[in-house]
Amino acid sequence: MKTKIANSQRNRSIGWTVSLSLAVVALMVLAIVMKTLADRPTLKQQLELVNGVLFDTPRRVPDVTLMRHDGDVFTPAQWQGKWDLITFGFTYCPDVCPTNMADMNLAYQQLVALGLADRVRFWMVTVDPERDSVAQLSLYVPYYNAEFVGLTGADDQLSLLANQLSAVYFREGEGEGYTVAHSDNFAIVDPEGHLISLLRPPHKPSHITDALSLLMNSYGL
Repeated sequence: MKTKIANSQRNRSIGWTVSLSLAVVALMVLAIVMKTLADRPTLKQQLELVNGVLFDTPRRVPDVTLMRHDGDVFTPAQWQGKWDLITFGFTYCPDVCPTNMADMNLAYQQLVALGLADRVRFWMVTVDPERDSVAQLSLYVPYYNAEFVGLTGADDQLSLLANQLSAVYFREGEGEGYTVAHSDNFAIVDPEGHLISLLRPPHKPSHITDALSLLMNSYGL
């Protein structure tokens, strides 16, 4: 009888020891998981590595009417359903704009290789509507990529859009040789028509590709 009681007590003791060990192991695993999650960079931190800014409160794209380089009318409803990368520039720009357009083309090719290009549209919005007519843009924008779209329109419409997309521009000089100073950011609009991120210079094609990939994966859109 005493032997049975002793065995029973021994078994209970072993059982408690095993349970306690399992609990300790579970707590250790939980601690490791929590530390891993805490150490994982946030989306904002990951975007900062590619010179990106993530807006805590996305901005709705304003209701403007512009003209596409293919002659069709543009409204912000066309910035829905896909991700949109937007640059502001002008066709007479001697340096920054051609470089940005070339970077966009390389980023497009990278997205093609990743199977993501069909989820993104690329746009150039002119800051020089006086010279950048529909005809002028139709010669300039497709030169870099036939999938890209150029936009022009009235000054007040372009200014309204630029302000909401954190772009600044102003004319410098007089006569035919004037130029246009402008900010050098890429704006990213999400599939619901909200400005969600800006990419700041210095730019690299890989920055564009990485930023768009991160946003797609994070938002599942």
